[in-house]
Amino acid sequence: MNYDVASLALAFAAAARSFAPDVWFLVRRLLGAGVRLGALALAEQQHPSPAQPSHEASLDEGGHR
Repeated sequence: MNYDVASLALAFAAAARSFAPDVWFLVRRLLGAGVRLGALALAEQQHPSPAQPSHEASLDEGGHR
């Protein structure tokens, strides 16, 4: 094995070891933001359909079903 290749491999290993926690933190942060945005988008799409009566409309005057 050539010394240049070994030095390059060690340099890449050292860089990966030193930057891996930061990269992992950013990936987790981006995934969390994506989950929050997806949940928000799904929550905005939840509208009661006109075919299904709401809970209040299904109660009679006495508050019973």
